[in-house]
Amino acid sequence: MSSRNSDALPLLRGIERYRISSLHSNACYKIPSHGSFVFLKVYRPKRPAATYAVRRFLGGMGFRQPVEYTSPGERRAFEEKTLRHWKAHGFTVPDIVDNPLKELGGIPVLATRFIEGLTLREMARNSSRSVEDRSGELRALFTEVAARHGSAFAAADPLLFHIDANTRNILFAENAVYHVDFEMGRPWEPPVLSATREVLKLLVTLAEDLDPESRAPVMKIFRDCYHHDEVFQRIRTGVIDRPFQSFHRFSNERKKKRNPHKVTLYDLMEYLW
Repeated sequence: MSSRNSDALPLLRGIERYRISSLHSNACYKIPSHGSFVFLKVYRPKRPAATYAVRRFLGGMGFRQPVEYTSPGERRAFEEKTLRHWKAHGFTVPDIVDNPLKELGGIPVLATRFIEGLTLREMARNSSRSVEDRSGELRALFTEVAARHGSAFAAADPLLFHIDANTRNILFAENAVYHVDFEMGRPWEPPVLSATREVLKLLVTLAEDLDPESRAPVMKIFRDCYHHDEVFQRIRTGVIDRPFQSFHRFSNERKKKRNPHKVTLYDLMEYLW
Protein backbone atom coordinates (compact mmCIF):
# COMPACT_ATOMS: atom_id res chain seq x y z
CA MET A 1 0.00 0.00 0.00
CA SER A 2 1.54 3.32 -1.00
CA SER A 3 2.12 6.27 1.30
CA ARG A 4 -0.60 8.30 -0.38
CA ASN A 5 -3.10 5.77 0.96
CA SER A 6 -1.76 5.95 4.53
CA ASP A 7 -4.96 7.66 5.72
CA ALA A 8 -6.75 4.35 5.24
CA LEU A 9 -4.44 2.44 7.59
CA PRO A 10 -6.09 3.49 10.89
CA LEU A 11 -9.51 2.57 9.50
CA LEU A 12 -8.28 -0.85 8.33
CA ARG A 13 -6.86 -1.49 11.79
CA GLY A 14 -10.19 -0.44 13.26
CA ILE A 15 -12.19 -3.00 11.25
CA GLU A 16 -9.78 -5.87 11.86
CA ARG A 17 -12.39 -7.57 14.05
CA TYR A 18 -14.56 -7.97 10.95
CA ARG A 19 -11.84 -9.63 8.93
CA ILE A 20 -12.52 -13.04 7.37
CA SER A 21 -9.78 -15.63 7.15
CA SER A 22 -8.61 -15.88 3.57
CA LEU A 23 -6.16 -18.03 1.63
CA HIS A 24 -5.17 -15.30 -0.80
CA SER A 25 -3.23 -12.06 -0.48
CA ASN A 26 -6.21 -9.73 -0.25
CA ALA A 27 -7.90 -8.63 2.96
CA CYS A 28 -11.59 -9.57 3.18
CA TYR A 29 -14.12 -8.26 5.68
CA LYS A 30 -17.73 -8.96 6.67
CA ILE A 31 -18.96 -5.45 7.52
CA PRO A 32 -22.37 -4.84 9.18
CA SER A 33 -24.33 -2.24 7.22
CA HIS A 34 -27.98 -1.18 7.43
CA GLY A 35 -29.16 -4.34 9.13
CA SER A 36 -27.29 -6.75 6.86
CA PHE A 37 -23.68 -7.39 5.87
CA VAL A 38 -21.35 -6.23 3.12
CA PHE A 39 -18.41 -8.27 1.84
CA LEU A 40 -15.51 -5.85 1.51
CA LYS A 41 -12.45 -6.88 -0.46
CA VAL A 42 -9.24 -4.84 -0.27
CA TYR A 43 -6.89 -5.75 -3.12
CA ARG A 44 -3.21 -6.16 -2.32
CA PRO A 45 -0.05 -7.33 -4.10
CA LYS A 46 -0.02 -11.08 -4.66
CA ARG A 47 2.15 -13.55 -2.83
CA PRO A 48 4.81 -14.80 -3.22
CA ALA A 49 6.17 -11.33 -3.78
CA ALA A 50 9.09 -12.42 -5.99
CA THR A 51 6.87 -14.26 -8.48
CA TYR A 52 4.43 -11.36 -8.54
CA ALA A 53 7.22 -8.86 -9.20
CA VAL A 54 8.61 -10.93 -12.07
CA ARG A 55 5.18 -11.36 -13.63
CA ARG A 56 4.45 -7.63 -13.31
CA PHE A 57 7.80 -6.87 -14.95
CA LEU A 58 7.06 -9.23 -17.83
CA GLY A 59 3.64 -7.66 -18.25
CA GLY A 60 5.24 -4.23 -18.39
CA MET A 61 7.56 -5.53 -21.12
CA GLY A 62 4.55 -6.50 -23.23
CA PHE A 63 4.34 -10.21 -22.40
CA ARG A 64 0.73 -11.16 -21.81
CA GLN A 65 0.11 -12.23 -18.20
CA PRO A 66 -2.90 -13.77 -16.43
CA VAL A 67 -5.15 -11.24 -14.73
CA GLU A 68 -4.11 -12.40 -11.25
CA TYR A 69 -0.61 -11.02 -11.90
CA THR A 70 -1.74 -7.52 -12.78
CA SER A 71 -1.88 -4.61 -10.33
CA PRO A 72 -4.41 -4.53 -7.46
CA GLY A 73 -6.35 -1.83 -9.28
CA GLU A 74 -6.48 -3.83 -12.51
CA ARG A 75 -7.60 -6.96 -10.66
CA ARG A 76 -10.34 -4.99 -8.96
CA ALA A 77 -11.53 -3.55 -12.29
CA PHE A 78 -11.56 -7.00 -13.91
CA GLU A 79 -13.55 -8.54 -11.06
CA GLU A 80 -16.13 -5.74 -11.10
CA LYS A 81 -16.45 -6.01 -14.89
CA THR A 82 -16.95 -9.77 -14.66
CA LEU A 83 -19.55 -9.53 -11.89
CA ARG A 84 -21.57 -6.98 -13.85
CA HIS A 85 -21.23 -9.06 -17.02
CA TRP A 86 -22.50 -12.23 -15.36
CA LYS A 87 -25.39 -10.34 -13.77
CA ALA A 88 -26.36 -8.78 -17.11
CA HIS A 89 -26.47 -12.25 -18.69
CA GLY A 90 -28.67 -13.71 -15.99
CA PHE A 91 -26.09 -15.69 -14.00
CA THR A 92 -26.03 -15.60 -10.21
CA VAL A 93 -23.27 -13.62 -8.53
CA PRO A 94 -23.28 -11.29 -5.51
CA ASP A 95 -24.65 -7.80 -6.15
CA ILE A 96 -22.14 -4.95 -6.19
CA VAL A 97 -23.07 -2.39 -3.53
CA ASP A 98 -21.78 1.00 -2.41
CA ASN A 99 -18.61 0.92 -0.34
CA PRO A 100 -19.80 1.61 3.24
CA LEU A 101 -16.36 2.94 4.19
CA LYS A 102 -15.81 5.98 2.01
CA GLU A 103 -12.45 6.62 3.67
CA LEU A 104 -11.08 3.66 1.68
CA GLY A 105 -11.78 5.40 -1.62
CA GLY A 106 -8.07 5.87 -2.34
CA ILE A 107 -7.24 2.15 -2.49
CA PRO A 108 -8.61 -0.69 -4.67
CA VAL A 109 -11.74 -1.92 -2.86
CA LEU A 110 -14.83 -3.82 -4.01
CA ALA A 111 -18.01 -4.11 -1.93
CA THR A 112 -20.64 -6.77 -2.63
CA ARG A 113 -23.64 -8.13 -0.75
CA PHE A 114 -22.50 -10.78 1.71
CA ILE A 115 -23.92 -14.18 0.75
CA GLU A 116 -24.83 -16.48 3.64
CA GLY A 117 -24.72 -19.99 2.29
CA LEU A 118 -23.10 -23.39 2.16
CA THR A 119 -19.89 -23.65 0.18
CA LEU A 120 -19.41 -26.54 -2.21
CA ARG A 121 -16.47 -27.60 -0.03
CA GLU A 122 -18.67 -27.77 3.09
CA MET A 123 -21.30 -29.73 1.22
CA ALA A 124 -18.76 -32.16 -0.25
CA ARG A 125 -17.04 -32.78 3.08
CA ASN A 126 -20.30 -33.54 4.89
CA SER A 127 -19.84 -37.29 5.13
CA SER A 128 -23.23 -37.72 6.84
CA ARG A 129 -24.93 -37.08 3.48
CA SER A 130 -24.81 -39.67 0.72
CA VAL A 131 -24.17 -38.79 -2.92
CA GLU A 132 -27.89 -39.27 -3.53
CA ASP A 133 -28.67 -36.77 -0.75
CA ARG A 134 -26.28 -34.27 -2.34
CA SER A 135 -27.33 -34.93 -5.93
CA GLY A 136 -29.80 -32.03 -6.06
CA GLU A 137 -27.15 -29.40 -5.32
CA LEU A 138 -24.63 -31.10 -7.59
CA ARG A 139 -27.02 -31.29 -10.53
CA ALA A 140 -27.97 -27.64 -10.05
CA LEU A 141 -24.29 -26.65 -10.14
CA PHE A 142 -23.28 -28.86 -13.07
CA THR A 143 -26.34 -27.81 -15.10
CA GLU A 144 -25.52 -24.14 -14.46
CA VAL A 145 -21.92 -24.65 -15.60
CA ALA A 146 -23.08 -26.44 -18.76
CA ALA A 147 -25.64 -23.75 -19.63
CA ARG A 148 -23.21 -20.91 -19.00
CA HIS A 149 -20.51 -22.56 -21.10
CA GLY A 150 -23.04 -23.05 -23.87
CA SER A 151 -23.79 -19.31 -23.82
CA ALA A 152 -20.08 -18.49 -23.76
CA PHE A 153 -19.34 -20.76 -26.73
CA ALA A 154 -22.24 -19.37 -28.76
CA ALA A 155 -21.12 -15.77 -28.24
CA ALA A 156 -17.35 -16.43 -28.00
CA ASP A 157 -17.58 -14.65 -24.65
CA PRO A 158 -14.38 -14.95 -22.55
CA LEU A 159 -15.93 -13.39 -19.44
CA LEU A 160 -18.50 -16.12 -18.80
CA PHE A 161 -15.97 -18.53 -17.35
CA HIS A 162 -14.99 -18.92 -13.69
CA ILE A 163 -11.31 -19.77 -13.95
CA ASP A 164 -10.92 -20.12 -10.17
CA ALA A 165 -13.94 -22.40 -9.69
CA ASN A 166 -12.57 -24.20 -6.64
CA THR A 167 -14.96 -25.51 -4.02
CA ARG A 168 -14.46 -22.51 -1.72
CA ASN A 169 -15.65 -20.11 -4.43
CA ILE A 170 -19.03 -21.73 -5.12
CA LEU A 171 -21.94 -21.38 -2.70
CA PHE A 172 -25.46 -22.74 -2.42
CA ALA A 173 -27.74 -20.02 -1.08
CA GLU A 174 -31.24 -18.64 -1.64
CA ASN A 175 -32.14 -21.63 -3.86
CA ALA A 176 -29.38 -20.67 -6.29
CA VAL A 177 -25.74 -21.42 -7.11
CA TYR A 178 -23.48 -18.42 -6.46
CA HIS A 179 -19.99 -17.99 -7.89
CA VAL A 180 -17.54 -15.65 -6.13
CA ASP A 181 -13.95 -14.45 -6.58
CA PHE A 182 -13.19 -13.50 -10.18
CA GLU A 183 -9.61 -12.25 -9.95
CA MET A 184 -8.27 -14.99 -12.19
CA GLY A 185 -8.74 -14.86 -15.92
CA ARG A 186 -7.14 -15.19 -19.31
CA PRO A 187 -9.58 -13.30 -21.53
CA TRP A 188 -7.44 -13.76 -24.64
CA GLU A 189 -7.71 -17.57 -24.60
CA PRO A 190 -10.04 -19.58 -26.86
CA PRO A 191 -13.33 -20.31 -25.05
CA VAL A 192 -12.79 -24.08 -25.06
CA LEU A 193 -9.49 -23.64 -23.19
CA SER A 194 -11.10 -21.39 -20.56
CA ALA A 195 -13.93 -23.90 -20.18
CA THR A 196 -11.41 -26.69 -19.72
CA ARG A 197 -9.58 -24.71 -17.03
CA GLU A 198 -12.84 -24.16 -15.15
CA VAL A 199 -13.94 -27.79 -15.39
CA LEU A 200 -10.56 -29.10 -14.24
CA LYS A 201 -10.36 -26.72 -11.27
CA LEU A 202 -13.93 -27.57 -10.28
CA LEU A 203 -13.62 -31.34 -10.59
CA VAL A 204 -10.15 -31.77 -9.07
CA THR A 205 -10.92 -29.67 -5.98
CA LEU A 206 -14.34 -31.30 -5.63
CA ALA A 207 -12.88 -34.81 -5.87
CA GLU A 208 -10.30 -33.98 -3.21
CA ASP A 209 -13.04 -32.75 -0.88
CA LEU A 210 -15.13 -35.92 -1.36
CA ASP A 211 -14.45 -39.24 0.29
CA PRO A 212 -12.90 -41.65 -2.25
CA GLU A 213 -16.05 -43.79 -2.51
CA SER A 214 -18.13 -40.77 -3.58
CA ARG A 215 -15.85 -39.56 -6.37
CA ALA A 216 -16.92 -41.86 -9.20
CA PRO A 217 -20.70 -41.40 -8.56
CA VAL A 218 -20.28 -37.61 -8.47
CA MET A 219 -18.29 -37.62 -11.72
CA LYS A 220 -21.08 -39.66 -13.30
CA ILE A 221 -23.55 -36.95 -12.31
CA PHE A 222 -21.24 -34.42 -13.97
CA ARG A 223 -21.16 -36.45 -17.19
CA ASP A 224 -24.96 -36.67 -17.09
CA CYS A 225 -25.29 -32.87 -16.87
CA TYR A 226 -22.37 -31.56 -18.93
CA HIS A 227 -22.42 -32.39 -22.64
CA HIS A 228 -19.75 -30.20 -24.25
CA ASP A 229 -17.75 -32.91 -25.97
CA GLU A 230 -15.07 -30.51 -27.13
CA VAL A 231 -14.15 -29.85 -23.49
CA PHE A 232 -13.91 -33.56 -22.66
CA GLN A 233 -11.74 -34.06 -25.73
CA ARG A 234 -9.50 -31.18 -24.65
CA ILE A 235 -9.10 -32.75 -21.21
CA ARG A 236 -8.30 -36.13 -22.69
CA THR A 237 -5.81 -34.73 -25.17
CA GLY A 238 -4.15 -32.61 -22.51
CA VAL A 239 -3.56 -35.61 -20.26
CA ILE A 240 -2.92 -38.80 -22.21
CA ASP A 241 -1.68 -37.24 -25.44
CA ARG A 242 0.94 -35.03 -23.82
CA PRO A 243 4.53 -35.68 -24.85
CA PHE A 244 6.88 -37.25 -22.29
CA GLN A 245 4.17 -39.52 -20.87
CA SER A 246 6.70 -41.50 -18.85
CA PHE A 247 7.78 -38.38 -17.00
CA HIS A 248 4.18 -37.26 -16.33
CA ARG A 249 3.15 -40.68 -15.04
CA PHE A 250 6.25 -40.88 -12.85
CA SER A 251 5.44 -37.43 -11.44
CA ASN A 252 1.84 -38.56 -10.93
CA GLU A 253 2.95 -41.56 -8.87
CA ARG A 254 5.24 -39.41 -6.74
CA LYS A 255 2.36 -37.05 -5.93
CA LYS A 256 0.19 -40.00 -4.94
CA LYS A 257 2.89 -41.43 -2.68
CA ARG A 258 3.40 -38.10 -0.93
CA ASN A 259 -0.35 -37.59 -0.51
CA PRO A 260 -2.59 -40.64 -1.07
CA HIS A 261 -5.68 -38.39 -0.99
CA LYS A 262 -4.33 -36.29 -3.87
CA VAL A 263 -6.44 -36.29 -7.03
CA THR A 264 -4.38 -35.99 -10.20
CA LEU A 265 -5.36 -35.51 -13.82
CA TYR A 266 -4.87 -39.23 -14.42
CA ASP A 267 -7.31 -39.98 -11.60
CA LEU A 268 -9.79 -37.60 -13.20
CA MET A 269 -9.46 -39.44 -16.49
CA GLU A 270 -10.43 -42.71 -14.78
CA TYR A 271 -13.45 -41.11 -13.13
CA LEU A 272 -14.73 -39.44 -16.30
CA TRP A 273 -14.14 -42.27 -18.78
